[in-house]
Amino acid sequence: MIDRHRFEPARLVLGLGLLAVAAVHLERALGDDDFLPLPVLLALPGVVLLTATVVAIATYTVRSTRRGRPEIEEPAGAPPTEEPVSPRR
Repeated sequence: MIDRHRFEPARLVLGLGLLAVAAVHLERALGDDDFLPLPVLLALPGVVLLTATVVAIATYTVRSTRRGRPEIEEPAGAPPTEEPVSPRR
């Protein structure tokens, strides 16, 4: 049986953002000191964390509002959306 995990967009944003921060640090370490000023370079991890936090809050909000919705009922007389399963003999 395959164990499925819920998709977490905040983890994706955080991972990609930190990879970008690492790439910028690598570029600076290889000798291009004028690539980004030092204060901007030091602020990047915080910006990435704040962005991931906003995405996590948005994801939580969307999931909690969807969880609270009642199920959509089919109108009377409408054909069933799924075919009934016949028992095996």
